Amino acid sequence: MLGRDLVEAFHQEDYIAYGQDELDITNKEAVFERLITVRPDVVINATGYTNVDQAEQDEDKAAMVNGYSVGVLARACREIDATFVHFSTDYVFPGSKKAGYSEEDPTGPINAYGRSKLLGEKLLIEEMELIDQSLQTEGSYFLIRTSWLYGAHGKNFVDTMLKLSSEHKELKVVNDQHGKPTFTKDLCQQVKWLIGTHDYPAGIYHVSNEDSTTWHDFAKEIFRLAKVDINVVPCASVDFPRPAKRPAYSALVNNKLPPLRPWKEALQEFIAQKERL
Repeated sequence: MLGRDLVEAFHQEDYIAYGQDELDITNKEAVFERLITVRPDVVINATGYTNVDQAEQDEDKAAMVNGYSVGVLARACREIDATFVHFSTDYVFPGSKKAGYSEEDPTGPINAYGRSKLLGEKLLIEEMELIDQSLQTEGSYFLIRTSWLYGAHGKNFVDTMLKLSSEHKELKVVNDQHGKPTFTKDLCQQVKWLIGTHDYPAGIYHVSNEDSTTWHDFAKEIFRLAKVDINVVPCASVDFPRPAKRPAYSALVNNKLPPLRPWKEALQEFIAQKERL
């Protein structure tokens, strides 16, 4: 989903996009060979192990894709002096801060997926800040945390809700998990702008559509905009036990970049876009 929207956002640029069948980021030798051959100015990593529940049973694989491979990519970018753009998640936070989490707040993931993403963050920063005989200045990177992604090119909450509404007259949706839905189109445009401005230093940035909500209220807005008549019942997370625990409050507070538009406005565009198809 994110990768295809990035391709659309950068379609006027000189770029090369690799799918997972074309470049296995868990293969260190292949990564170094490809990047040293191509020598891009910017490397954007949109890959990831994203099955939050499955990660509880397969944490080693999640750690490899979301963690160790990120360190390898970061090192390769240092070798060719490329800017590295990597995406992380609100799930690196414990979810106890009702006001949301800023870029400087301490992390503390409560599930395997969050731990794997935090491992990637730490290895990226270690590689980019490493100073030795061959790497005498710090590397250039943008570590972008985002949340609750939806878009036109992959499985997401909006499409799931609309599909379920065609099969049920009533849906129960959790109302005790708070975060910020993010339209991948807006995220990609912000990333493109951030890379192009050259006005922001390397570091961690939070990029999500503005205003916090719950999954329940997100679902209600989806159905309102899509003009779907369905009863949406609020429920607690304990009513729908999942293998991976979710943070209760994980809204990302952006203290560094110009804010994106409110999530309701972005969702309205996405729903209208789907209706035109």
